[in-house]
Amino acid sequence: MTGHLSELERTQLVNVDRIEFLIGQLYSPGAASVLTIAGLLFLFINKKAIKFRFLGLITVLVILILMLLRGKSYYTQGLFPFLIAAGAVSFENILKKVWSQILLVVFLIIFTIPMIPYGIPVFKSEGMISYFKRLETKYKINVGRQWEDRSIHSLPQDYADMLGWEELTSIANKAYRIVPDKKSCFIYCENYGQAGAITVIGKKYKLPEAISFSESFRYWIPMKFDTDPTSVIYINGKPGKDVDKLFSKITKIGNISNPDAREFGTAVYLLQDPVISFNKFWTERISHFHE
Repeated sequence: MTGHLSELERTQLVNVDRIEFLIGQLYSPGAASVLTIAGLLFLFINKKAIKFRFLGLITVLVILILMLLRGKSYYTQGLFPFLIAAGAVSFENILKKVWSQILLVVFLIIFTIPMIPYGIPVFKSEGMISYFKRLETKYKINVGRQWEDRSIHSLPQDYADMLGWEELTSIANKAYRIVPDKKSCFIYCENYGQAGAITVIGKKYKLPEAISFSESFRYWIPMKFDTDPTSVIYINGKPGKDVDKLFSKITKIGNISNPDAREFGTAVYLLQDPVISFNKFWTERISHFHE
């Protein structure tokens, strides 16, 4: 766990800007930010809310801690539901007339509609790219397209993450059909996105669940294979030196071809004819992993 947190800090959290983190607390709820702000003020100012004031203190404390630790802006989203509820109560006390309450609802709806593509993939990738390009060229807005490394791309990272999963699984299926002895074959993925795609989408192809050292997949890593593997479907970039030394036959089956996908270029290799017992190599790898 410590190693995972240090890797997260080194590769992602180091790029978090604290000012942008605070700004993210405003645009993350979208138009509902008028409710979250009103709710926070209500918890501190209104005498009737004194027994709920601790929620306001928790909110400020959590935001400050995450800001100092360079947390990502969405880490605070668990705070928004009760802030929105408090904000709704606050506006109910202020807006006595029914028509003014209706205007608030209309305001929230009108200003939420243009922001829907941020949270819901209502467009296909071409439409999403066009939407964000229009925001950039017409309104000079780049919000949502900055990835963990702070670089700007054609699509938000969460959306780009999903592109290519279907293609990747299809290529893996192609490789799996080539393998003569499927009982002595498994699919290895370098990260949890790839492993998740194979495990979920792969069901329709009847693919075995992926094996990966990434994230929660590490808890299901086999200590040893019942049948010594003679073939491995390897999903990542170019195979490392250990793979080159272990297998005498390495065939590239294909790679993700969509340039807007975050995994663009990720390849599927079919590794065959290990020069030594794969189980021996695997148990040594597992022992190093647990050190």
